[in-house]
Amino acid sequence: MQKKNTQNRAFKVERVFVTSTGTVFFNLIINEVTIYGCRVVEGKNGDFISFPQKKGNDGKYYNIAYIKLTDEETKAIIAEIEKAIYRGD
Repeated sequence: MQKKNTQNRAFKVERVFVTSTGTVFFNLIINEVTIYGCRVVEGKNGDFISFPQKKGNDGKYYNIAYIKLTDEETKAIIAEIEKAIYRGD
């Protein structure tokens, strides 16, 4: 049986950048660990956070860093990104 982690994770969103094509990049700090080059992706089931990836020799993309986020954490992070875009950070 897998034990569920109930620890609250502190997060901070930094350096939000929107490209001319509308892609949103940002850096995510979770419990003092920074993950550079995250992005928001519009999926068929709603927006989600994509972590930085590198293309392997087999042509597939693999995450360089990954943290499993709850739905609540994802919503809170995306809300912070939207605030940063609105403020012009």
